[in-house]
Amino acid sequence: MGPYICFYYKKDSVYHNLLNTNIISENEVVFSEEYIKNNKTIVSSFLDELITNNKVSKAKFKDQSIAIIILDVLTKNKMLKELYIEDISPLTYDLFLKIKNCKSIKYVNCYCIPKFILDQFDKNKIQIESRDEIFFTSSFMENNSLVSYSKIYYKKSIIIDKLLSEDDIKDIKTFVQINKYLKEIHLEFFDKDTINQLVSIIYGSNHKNIKLIIHENITDVKLINYLKKINKKYSKKYKVELKLVYSDEYISNNLFTQLIVNNIKMCCAIILLIFIAFFGVVSFNNYKDRKSVNNIQDDLAKIVEQTKDNTLNINKISDTENTKKINSLFNELLDINSDTVGWLTVNNTNIDYPVVQTDDNDYYLNNDYYHNKNYNGWIFADYRNDLEDLDQNTIIYGHNKYLNQTMFGSLNNVLDNGWLGNPDNQIIVFNNLYDEMEWKIFSVYKIKNTNDYLTTSFASKASYKKFIRLISTRSVKDFNVDVSTDDKILTLSTCIDTNKRLVIHAVLQK
Repeated sequence: MGPYICFYYKKDSVYHNLLNTNIISENEVVFSEEYIKNNKTIVSSFLDELITNNKVSKAKFKDQSIAIIILDVLTKNKMLKELYIEDISPLTYDLFLKIKNCKSIKYVNCYCIPKFILDQFDKNKIQIESRDEIFFTSSFMENNSLVSYSKIYYKKSIIIDKLLSEDDIKDIKTFVQINKYLKEIHLEFFDKDTINQLVSIIYGSNHKNIKLIIHENITDVKLINYLKKINKKYSKKYKVELKLVYSDEYISNNLFTQLIVNNIKMCCAIILLIFIAFFGVVSFNNYKDRKSVNNIQDDLAKIVEQTKDNTLNINKISDTENTKKINSLFNELLDINSDTVGWLTVNNTNIDYPVVQTDDNDYYLNNDYYHNKNYNGWIFADYRNDLEDLDQNTIIYGHNKYLNQTMFGSLNNVLDNGWLGNPDNQIIVFNNLYDEMEWKIFSVYKIKNTNDYLTTSFASKASYKKFIRLISTRSVKDFNVDVSTDDKILTLSTCIDTNKRLVIHAVLQK
């Protein structure tokens, strides 16, 4: 038998109706294709024994189609290591899938292979050797720049600019087999057969709600009506919507279409009015909430003014000598809101508020310092934090009320180069009830929603060091501030939009 086991089609007419196995000689066995498909277990056992007894590690196929049939029964074979495909057509994605399922195969030799399939062989650690090189197997692949598996997988829109060849049809079938995000097919011409081919291919895949957009200067009303008619059928049965980009001539000559345009304009006007009304309501609510916050700030400013001369004076909570002593300002604030735990000030922003804390992170999202309902909420500390002894990471939250500049609405200033470049701005004042503290900024960044910066304490110095490295490397600016595992961190967190957060980290200055 030699080093190979060879598979090829036997075309002699005498074997035309062969349904069973026939031994022609000691070196040749014939199966009908029907017999293989209907008796996979028997054929698999026979070939496994044949390959094992003869210590065969290489298989040669004259044609890719027979390779697909045979590999389907050799998935559990552990002897075959190498495959040789002799035909001169590009290796198909269907054959790749069969090869991938044969876990023992580590080497494949073929005439040529598309780059996107080559990527998958490499991913599955199968060495591939081609006897020729190609970049694209069809004009469809070339026109849409489908050079890699990832480009095929994530492609949302493709273009068809000429009649489909057999290679184009094969590659489009492979494309829809791999792709998961297709939404639009742009057809640069009108052809009934091409439309039917594309709809048939899409229907055979898992894709739904695909738009087939026809870019053709069609002015024939009958043809347009025909497209409208088949669009109802395709959208209902095949989940494919036909959309015609109307020609200027057709629009100018077609009253019905013009009426549609007028209706669209009217709808746009209505939407604009709704938007203006909505914006007015939002503006009024912002003004009302801003005024409410201003009133609270005015009250607090009076308390600060009354106690500023006595900032260093402290009142004893107990006669016990070792009991901590509270700043006189906070004595006044605690009478107003017993949730008060500190005061936060950020230079060149509107942030100059007492900080509160309760047993969850929800209450002060919609309530102000006086416990009144207010969509501005208030500045609050994470409920997990110990504000007396301070955790490794103290976290403070606030709404980003950009329109009325309340709460953390002015925190966006820190993203300006002018603000970042001013050393005075890099010092944040956050005092708890007992200590006056300054914190130096070492990291500022925007990030998609994540919880990885919201850990308050760490089980080991190694994990804390890893955390410090993580948040430092995200910064939009290198502040040249050293942070060690012996330091304590202050984190300010606010939303930018529904999917992003603005985060500031500062280290306590000893």
